[in-house]
Amino acid sequence: MPRLRAAERVLVRMSVLPAGSAARTRSDGDDPVGYLRSMIADPLVREAIAVSSPSLTHTLDALEAGRPVDPKKLRRAVISVSRYALRMATRATPFGVMAGVSEARFDHAAKVEFGDEHRKSARPDVGWLHALVRDWERRPEVVRRLRVVRNNLSFIRGDRLVLPHLPVGDDGPALEVSVRRTPVVSAVIERARRPVPFTELTEHLRDAFPHGSPEAVERVLLQLIERYLLLTELMPPDDADPVRHVLDRLPPGEGTGLDEAAAALDAYAATPMAAGLTAWNEVIRTTRRLGEKQHAPHVDVRLDADVTLPWAVAEELESVAAVLTRVTPPDRAAPHMRAYHDDFVDRYGTGRLVPVKELLDPEKGLGTPAGYRTSTRDVGRPEPNRYRERVFGELAQRALLDGAHEVELDAAMIDRLSGADDGRLPPTLEIGAHLLAESVTALENGDFRLALATMPLSRRAGALSGRFAYLLDGLRDQTARILHEDRTVRPQLTFQANWTRVSNVARVPQLTDHSLPVGTFADPGDPAVIDLDDLVVGAANGRLFVHSLSRDTEIAPTTLHMLVVSRVGPEIARFLYDVTEARHRACNAWTWGELDAMLPFLPRVRHGRTILASATWRPDVGLIDAGLTESEWLRRLDAWRERWRVPSEVFMTNGDNRIGLDLDAPLHRRILRHELGRRPSTLLVESPGGEGFGTGWSNGRANELVVTLSTGSSEPPVRTPATVRSRPSAHRPGGAWLFAKLYASADRHAELIGRRLPALRAALPSSVDRWFFIRYFDPEPHLRLRFHGSPDRLNAEVLPLVHDWADGLCQAGLARTLVLDTYEPEVERYGGPEALEAAERVFQADSEAVIEQLGLRLPLRPELLAAANYVDLVRAFGAPDWRDWFLHAYPKGEHHAAFQAIRRTAIEVIDGRDLDPRLTATWERRRTAVAAYGQVIRSLNRRPPLPALLHMHHNRLVGAAPDAEGASYAIARGALQALADRDRHAK
Repeated sequence: MPRLRAAERVLVRMSVLPAGSAARTRSDGDDPVGYLRSMIADPLVREAIAVSSPSLTHTLDALEAGRPVDPKKLRRAVISVSRYALRMATRATPFGVMAGVSEARFDHAAKVEFGDEHRKSARPDVGWLHALVRDWERRPEVVRRLRVVRNNLSFIRGDRLVLPHLPVGDDGPALEVSVRRTPVVSAVIERARRPVPFTELTEHLRDAFPHGSPEAVERVLLQLIERYLLLTELMPPDDADPVRHVLDRLPPGEGTGLDEAAAALDAYAATPMAAGLTAWNEVIRTTRRLGEKQHAPHVDVRLDADVTLPWAVAEELESVAAVLTRVTPPDRAAPHMRAYHDDFVDRYGTGRLVPVKELLDPEKGLGTPAGYRTSTRDVGRPEPNRYRERVFGELAQRALLDGAHEVELDAAMIDRLSGADDGRLPPTLEIGAHLLAESVTALENGDFRLALATMPLSRRAGALSGRFAYLLDGLRDQTARILHEDRTVRPQLTFQANWTRVSNVARVPQLTDHSLPVGTFADPGDPAVIDLDDLVVGAANGRLFVHSLSRDTEIAPTTLHMLVVSRVGPEIARFLYDVTEARHRACNAWTWGELDAMLPFLPRVRHGRTILASATWRPDVGLIDAGLTESEWLRRLDAWRERWRVPSEVFMTNGDNRIGLDLDAPLHRRILRHELGRRPSTLLVESPGGEGFGTGWSNGRANELVVTLSTGSSEPPVRTPATVRSRPSAHRPGGAWLFAKLYASADRHAELIGRRLPALRAALPSSVDRWFFIRYFDPEPHLRLRFHGSPDRLNAEVLPLVHDWADGLCQAGLARTLVLDTYEPEVERYGGPEALEAAERVFQADSEAVIEQLGLRLPLRPELLAAANYVDLVRAFGAPDWRDWFLHAYPKGEHHAAFQAIRRTAIEVIDGRDLDPRLTATWERRRTAVAAYGQVIRSLNRRPPLPALLHMHHNRLVGAAPDAEGASYAIARGALQALADRDRHAK
């Protein structure tokens, strides 16, 4: 049985100051000038603020210089300086020089030693460098030295070259840009499929279009660069030394200012901690000379620490990972991706691979999934799991009634929450936790506690730790090895974020064998590069997968950072990310479900030595009232704390941002009020220390471990016989298919089918050689009617019939409206183009059988009638092992009780005893078409599309009712199993 086991190397994140240093902020703040002067007298605090906040630094500079400062600005500075000081002492998340990272390892004996030789790393802000590069890209004398390549996000739509994602910096994304596809533009895109020198491309265009002047040709190319349709090599990739990359490609003398900025960054990085303020000021001066839009360079700190942790810590995290996996519902994919998978299978089946760019194009394919920026699909709201919500409510209320701050997740409770667990594990997991122990000796003796971090989990190796790989060699090599062990190709997904500043935390070395650039400069001919145009999407094993045509294998793109791709990345990058995330079993941090956003207090949740979720308080709405005097607000705060037993030592939390507060300290209370005024959703979370567990082992510093766990095995890549085929033709109104949609309430569908549709069917002329109907509910309930014949006869004879029939229904109040639409056959779902006509004849035969059955008003519940139809359809299809197929395709599951409730009747009906001959007559008329279809499918050696046939039969007979459909399969399955058991015993 696979187990998640911890890797040897560990990322350790620590604050640069011990928690005790926060004592200096326990002030009343009544003397702002004196307080600020005392705080910034600490050179480390002064440097940390300079690196992190240019605006606050400007105020502090004025204060130090003796210049007058506005009183309001002084008060704000007191709050801001205090927050930074508290962050340096209570939060382990790296940010400038306020916290840093180190590498630890697991071994038998614990060892913790700290030195003073911390090492700083300073790199230019990505947004600042991006602005410089964009300026240089507008200058012909610079671009003539560069190579260019077409943006692989671009595509042709009609007479336009379209780019669906335009990164535009901090102002948010422009969703689309396009230019007219002139002969010149077409020639550019064709020639620049792989990187080509700008001058060579210019010469090519001048030869192809001799009437154009050299200036005009360059002007066209510069316009394409300006619109990102052509990309230059000047923008540094994530794994490069960014400044050196740019300098190496600029003309001589052009990069002097950038060279000076690089030297200033290096000089600052070489300074000791708390001694870098002068050097930092020089960094700011040199960078400001180059760019008006100033963002401070990005600084990381590698701590001087030698840390070895006992294997007992690793084993505790392994146990926690197993528990969290068990209590997480096992769904691989988020609801929007499950719905998209279903739509994909409906449209393309499982036998077709679709180019990813075509798939996401709303004109050619399905468009993007629900929730994407460009999607028109209804996001919906997933139904909460009522059973789980009931368990969570029981846990929370029991703690409230008992006056307890903690609930223990014991074996019985784990069993209750893991009812749907399927035993699978994610192949990799990164988990973050705060380690609490009074001393190294206590740690070694197993006397420790873990508290999971605010954002503790990722199923991607390297996601939480990847951005520090450039500082930590052992961790980098370990992550690369784990990724390499995956049996599926794992290209590193790279893209330019639409908010360039966030890319500072996404600059990760290349740790995989392949890269997958999306809208960034790359050579698609490089064997290590996977091109977007090489990627297709298919469906297998209940999920979507991405397939590389040139490599003939599934790929699983990965990101080695924690950027929220859905917010900052191109839609296609998000889609590739989402498909990969759905490959493996889910494992989530502890959540209270719906209670998370509702209850004023949630208790601590503990398992073993690990706090899965800390106790949390939601401040009373009265504390957000800005009109209260200070004394009134303080009285409300004290009353609220007493009512809910809120301790003094807490963390003020917004998302993953948190700082420690002492609610008995006047200035800290002021900080809380200020934060509630800015962010009313602020929560207070207990400090994980106390009860004999502290941070003595880490010299009092806030800490967080990031541990990678792996099963050592991964899901094999999909091996698919599916192929890429040209898009099936769409039948628009006026062609060989007439497709009409009759909008009517779902409650009337059965009446319309059983009592009203027969009249239309009887009136159809012989020129209609096949027809069928289905029920549909998106966006509103309607019946879909499709008729095939010669276009002239359909328009002259059938359309007037449909019009008159529908008009009568609308006049009678039985329908609302009639709409004509385009019929796009689900070719692959039903065996490919060679089998489509035979499938459509089955659709007609089944439609007519359902019309007759609904008209008969048989005394059978709908689920049982559907089950009987399933058995007849599968038997008629002609497979010799049809019963075994059904038992395997529909295993015993959650709907089995539906069979047990009518067991005797179900067995009699499925066995065919005493059935109404009028029902069996409808089957006889359908069997000929079904048998012929089965022969076609077997002759083509295609997978029998029986699940689709049965699903659509239920659609016609009953409608879209997932529970009823599940029950009908369970009834058929249970009866067939009972009959098989009877036959076996009879022998």
